[in-house]
Amino acid sequence: MVTPIIKRKAHSLFQMLVSIFLSFVLALFIGGVIIELTGESALNTYKVLVNGAFVGKNNISETLIKSSILLLTGLSYAFVAECGLINIGAEGQLYIGAACSTAVGIYWTFLPGPLHMLIALLAGFIGGMVWGGIVGFFKAKFGANEIIISLMMNYIAALLVSYLVHAPMKDLTQTYPYSYRIADSAKLPRLLEGTRLHAGIIVALVCLILYWFYYKYTSRGYRMRVIGQNRLAAEYAGYNVRKNVFVAMMIGGGFAGLGGALEILGIQYRLFDNFSSGYGFDGISAALLANSNPAGMALTSILFGGLRNGGLMIQMRTNVSSTLTSVVQSLVIILVLMKVFNRLPFRGKKKEIDITGKRSSN
Repeated sequence: MVTPIIKRKAHSLFQMLVSIFLSFVLALFIGGVIIELTGESALNTYKVLVNGAFVGKNNISETLIKSSILLLTGLSYAFVAECGLINIGAEGQLYIGAACSTAVGIYWTFLPGPLHMLIALLAGFIGGMVWGGIVGFFKAKFGANEIIISLMMNYIAALLVSYLVHAPMKDLTQTYPYSYRIADSAKLPRLLEGTRLHAGIIVALVCLILYWFYYKYTSRGYRMRVIGQNRLAAEYAGYNVRKNVFVAMMIGGGFAGLGGALEILGIQYRLFDNFSSGYGFDGISAALLANSNPAGMALTSILFGGLRNGGLMIQMRTNVSSTLTSVVQSLVIILVLMKVFNRLPFRGKKKEIDITGKRSSN
């Protein structure tokens, strides 16, 4: 028998998915109008987009590769959002995670194969944790604005990586500023022959499940959710708000750092300037669009990954700029945030969590 709670949760998930779908359709329509005004065929452009994203073994694999990184950077935002914080530093945390995993992949070759790969992944997670923890420390200790600090930390991280690939980690056999290649023992195994699809997609899915389990079934996750809903009530209940804020920023940063590790260990195999084409910010958009819902983030990450991959195909096979995909992505987010479709019949009541753990409806 289906309980009322399960029905409400299913209804809420259905509402969110329909809202995302309708927003996506409307954004494609607006984008199509723009394409037609430029003299190009919107139908042909979207056909190239869909084929480039979701048709063929290689195209699907490339979409999943990009989606796995977007999912992890999205988790970095969603994890701290549950605690009432805003993490705009996923891009910087991704850079630091990539640098740490690269260093382990290059210099720790004394480790045996599988262990070398696992330690390189762990180094990426720890690097992101440290970078996110800096933001968490200033927030918890001094009450500093985490949005500004995490945003500024992005620039510091990018400049730090630039220094590393121009000096201490530079491959002296290369003209351009690249690091040395990581050892084969640190590379992620391929999952599908003839493609670049690697085990990173499994890592991302495991992290998504852990995120869901942590906030759903652990006492610490519950305390963080309470802090996110009402910090004063949490303090009154005796929760250590500062400690939880610090921990949330650390773990969130770790997820983004792991995304950077996947890009290096699974695709690039070396570190270089500007290796990330905005994965951190797009991941935040995917999490924001899904309202930090695990199932929703899996969907939006695939959609945004498909837009990224299909956008490259658009640039190669049509006269339309690949920036069209950024326009569509932005329109989807704007339409969802404006709650354009929230007045449709499937709309449900908003539920909030109180300090007792019960749910109430507005």
